[in-house]
Amino acid sequence: MRKQRTERKGIRTEKIEDAIAEIFPEARIARMDLDTTRTKNAYERLIGDFSSGRTNLLIGTQMISKGLDFGNVSVVGILDADAMLNYPDFRSYEQAFMMMAQVSGRAGRKDKRGRVFLQTTHADLPVIKQVVSNDYEGFYHDLLDERRAFHYPPFYRLVYVYLKHGKEQQVETAAFEMGSRLRYFFGDRVLGPDKPAVARVKTMHIRKLVIKLENGIDIYKVRACLRKAQTEMSKDKQHAALQIFYDVDPL
Repeated sequence: MRKQRTERKGIRTEKIEDAIAEIFPEARIARMDLDTTRTKNAYERLIGDFSSGRTNLLIGTQMISKGLDFGNVSVVGILDADAMLNYPDFRSYEQAFMMMAQVSGRAGRKDKRGRVFLQTTHADLPVIKQVVSNDYEGFYHDLLDERRAFHYPPFYRLVYVYLKHGKEQQVETAAFEMGSRLRYFFGDRVLGPDKPAVARVKTMHIRKLVIKLENGIDIYKVRACLRKAQTEMSKDKQHAALQIFYDVDPL
């Protein structure tokens, strides 16, 4: 599944490269993505070519933003910012803000002003305005208010409960049963079950439950309740092939 997603991204980057080549036929273009950095020293070569001016237009995935510092970049474009903002994770805005601010910082150096183009269909979103105005303090306060209101870290701890089974109907049934057992112990702290972003890996179907725990809760009692719920599930023969695993304080 992960391989398929990577291939789609690669094809998209190639299409962007082709389109840019048509618009700027004289440009010396390089592309930096998973496909072009597979071989040994490919990453360093691409960076070296761009830094020295052998290429003057670099197209790539988010890896371009990671720790790179170029003194000759005057224009930066961020395509499809909505894809980052709409990712199903409570940290998506935080990660998108950091990435967009990082990439934007690549434009302009040493008293030279650069220009940044940001593509979005939601220009009125506060996070987009905060990126444009470099308002990291405003973003920080808005993010904390949102996380406090919806019971997310740092105000609450999270436990992700994953269930895996070779048959989709089996894992669906097991996930609802596990959810009921967990609610017996944790009440409305339990959310789900639902399909995660990656709902199938090879032959295994996956479902996900989320437990939001207030800070200061007795984590040893939490573990005991999780063990008891899983033990009760394992006693049912129809769940013999079911796999249950946990991600506590997911990063």
